[in-house]
Amino acid sequence: MKLLAFFLCLFVCLASGDGSPGSSNSYSDFLDEELYLQAVPQGDWNVSAPHEDSDIQQVHVSLAPTTESPGGVVVSFASTTLSNGAGVNWRLACNAEEDGGFANAITTSYVHNSPQNGGDYKSPFFYHVLLDIKQTDCTVEYTPTLGGEKNATGSMTRRIRIPPLASAFGGDPQQSFKLALVGDLGQTINSVQTMQHVAAEQDEIAALLIMGDLSYADNDDPRWDSWSRMFQDHLDHIPMFSLPGNHEIETDSADGVSFRPYAHRFQNMPNCKNGCGGFDNDGWKANMWFSFDIGSAHIIHVSSYHNWSVGSPQYTWLEGDLASVDRTKTPWLIVNLHAPWYNSNIAHQGEIYSYAVKETWQPLLCEHGVNIMFAGHVHSYERMFPTCDNSTISPQTGITYVNIGDGGNREGLYNNWLPGEEGRAGPVWSAFREGSYGHGMLTIENATHAIWEWHRNQDGVAVKRDTAIIRNYRYSAKDGEGKESRSEGDPARSFSGYLGVLTGALVVYSIAMTVLFLRNRKKKEATAYENITN
Repeated sequence: MKLLAFFLCLFVCLASGDGSPGSSNSYSDFLDEELYLQAVPQGDWNVSAPHEDSDIQQVHVSLAPTTESPGGVVVSFASTTLSNGAGVNWRLACNAEEDGGFANAITTSYVHNSPQNGGDYKSPFFYHVLLDIKQTDCTVEYTPTLGGEKNATGSMTRRIRIPPLASAFGGDPQQSFKLALVGDLGQTINSVQTMQHVAAEQDEIAALLIMGDLSYADNDDPRWDSWSRMFQDHLDHIPMFSLPGNHEIETDSADGVSFRPYAHRFQNMPNCKNGCGGFDNDGWKANMWFSFDIGSAHIIHVSSYHNWSVGSPQYTWLEGDLASVDRTKTPWLIVNLHAPWYNSNIAHQGEIYSYAVKETWQPLLCEHGVNIMFAGHVHSYERMFPTCDNSTISPQTGITYVNIGDGGNREGLYNNWLPGEEGRAGPVWSAFREGSYGHGMLTIENATHAIWEWHRNQDGVAVKRDTAIIRNYRYSAKDGEGKESRSEGDPARSFSGYLGVLTGALVVYSIAMTVLFLRNRKKKEATAYENITN
């Protein structure tokens, strides 16, 4: 029955659309779709941001899993009050040997000089607390404090769910989990709608990944504060991992230091020990590139705006990190950055941070069998067929590239697209593209299959505008004799051998029905190929 359900899902997914605007379910709470193709009016750049006057504000959480502490959590918050005794009271709401207690914070603040700030901006004090937790698959209840109530575990005000044990640390490589993905979020009404849609599935989400360009502060630092207050009610319990985009560069006018506001607010994996880094200034360190293990995936975040050349610290770290992944334990390998390598929108063409990084890094990523790359920067949505060489669609060896720079930024959407070769609507590698605000959900079903879903804001959270099944041909599970249980790139061996005949029949049926369904679509050739290979 599961096999039959899978192929039914496959048929529906492959027939989900070709990227044309089409029709969609109406949603009365949203503006007409036409308005979404225009820049957001400046008057809508900000919405009401709560918690402005509280002693503790801008609370957000992340995960920090390591071999020693696979349930590690980071709690960050801000205050205008400096306290040497700040930290977090916490306890586990499950049967565990760890009772909880109090964890001390490390404290930082910064001064940022820019014309937009009218000179020097002096930040509030930021407190970052690492909870070294060994327990996984458990809820942590916690309360940030400035030090007045240490070890007060009786009344907790917030909670965060720790995912099950990652396969890299001994967990099940066949486990299922879900990730939310957003890019270029900003702080507009569109941004709020996007985060509300993400939060509607918060009970199922292991983590939220943001592909850079978080606040669009653009050297106006109070906008960083308003962004963090705006989304505190989501980010104080949905674990978030971020990476730097071009709007995080924010070079200081006085001393020339870049990324300072972002680095002091978001450390990302502060307990990593494998050469991650990117920011080290005046005694404060933060990670512009880092990796982490969650579920059955190893996820790498890199910076498009730090030195990417061969031999650079970032390249050397990336090369070593990719080589360290044991695909028998960790089936999925995902790399995220800001500037996309594949993009058929007319915007952001010919940028060195895209094509030069791609030329340098793509052979390395393809060599190590990276499954998926997510990016932002381009303010629209586009999914690519698996590829590694700009043209050839290769599900067995290619990377599925997805651009999700459509989170809600203030600069508006990009909905003008380049034509393809030989009269195609788009390039042969472009599977689906549309200029609408939205978010994505990646569900890793098991070691060999994942489901990607993209939701448009105007459709409501229940409607998926684009859906695709992503196959993992690089998983190298071993059988009892130590031999690979399937040949590389052999689809039939992804299922139990005794179901081979039934599988083949269902595949043929699915292909035939899909071709009939898509015969009048403009992108018939590329989409039909997806139906055969996905």
